[in-house]
Amino acid sequence: MIRPSGTLPRAWLLVALLVLPWGGLYAQAPRAISRADAIQAALAQAPRLLLAGSDTLAAAANALSARLFPDPVASIGYTESFPRYHAELSIPLDLPWIRSARKAAAESNRAGSQLRLAFARVAAQLDADTAYTAALAAHALLALSRRNTRDADSLLGIALFRNKEGDASLLDVELARVFAGQQANAYAADSLAAESTLLTLQASMGMADGEIAISLSDTLRRPPPDRASADTSPVLPIAAGEADVTTAELAAKAQRASWMLEPTLTAGIETNDPGGTENRILPLVGLALPLPLLNRNRGNVAIAEAEVQHARALLAAIRVESGSAIGRAQRAVQMILAQLTRDERMTVTTEHVSSMSLTAYREGAATLASVLEAQRMARDVRAQHIADLAAAWTARSVLMLLTETAAPRVP
Repeated sequence: MIRPSGTLPRAWLLVALLVLPWGGLYAQAPRAISRADAIQAALAQAPRLLLAGSDTLAAAANALSARLFPDPVASIGYTESFPRYHAELSIPLDLPWIRSARKAAAESNRAGSQLRLAFARVAAQLDADTAYTAALAAHALLALSRRNTRDADSLLGIALFRNKEGDASLLDVELARVFAGQQANAYAADSLAAESTLLTLQASMGMADGEIAISLSDTLRRPPPDRASADTSPVLPIAAGEADVTTAELAAKAQRASWMLEPTLTAGIETNDPGGTENRILPLVGLALPLPLLNRNRGNVAIAEAEVQHARALLAAIRVESGSAIGRAQRAVQMILAQLTRDERMTVTTEHVSSMSLTAYREGAATLASVLEAQRMARDVRAQHIADLAAAWTARSVLMLLTETAAPRVP
């Protein structure tokens, strides 16, 4: 029999409709990344870190401007009186004590900006680290929900079998069915939460994609390593605050040294006296000295001294807040690690109880209510263990941020 001519194209169209979605999915397979990969990506392209880098560049530009000398001013004039032509060059004199104070304040501001950049780097690292931890915890909860769903379906199958054999009531079957539906709903909610954490992680890495483009290669199975440091240097916020105080003090010193404006040295020539005897190039030299009679830069000095007081007060507040935050973070780490020890013991116990209750129900020696309670208790303990693991990783990361004393990188 001869096939219609349109059959083959329709068959290829059906194949294309079946294959193309899988081909697109394969082409856009998520890229597996580790915690270290996420942190490196955040350090390379996090928006907040790029903003801190621009502030450091601005401080470096200010330091360059403080080192530059003022430009001279050239002027050419003509008058009806003799000599007619005038040429002058005015050179502002940058007084050494004012220049040195200005340069020192700019360099101190640059050092402070580098410390703030270093702190921003650690903050970006913390964002990526905690986002990765949250994603690991969400996926661990998703795996737990998947397991709970399978266990609930298995329990429903046991209840149906026992009801068929006459060993279980219809009430047991309906209870098992409701429990299975609850676990399915929990699995759907945990799936959405896991996808949301991946998008949050991508945002911390500087990825603007609205689709999930990454997957996780690490696991959340053990407590985080101890990152405590024996360095006794000031932590970054305090070091940056100290640099700000130094900058304000040097800026105030520069303003006090500027009680008199910069003098100006003038050099030039005069010529063209056709009717006189001085028809030649005549030298012209002058020195302009500002008279500090009224101003004496008192307004700027008062503003600079107020900035010094503000910087000192801010440093005192940073010291208090930093010490308090470090103390709270250290106690949080200790408490969570103690909770993890209890979680591990309770997880083993509840797993054993759940397994024993299911075996007893299968053999008719226990009620369905006891099995449901045992499985619910085991699920809650496992979920709490996952949450405490994530909290331990986050607490360690926060403690690392608060105690970071690494030297800043010069851009």
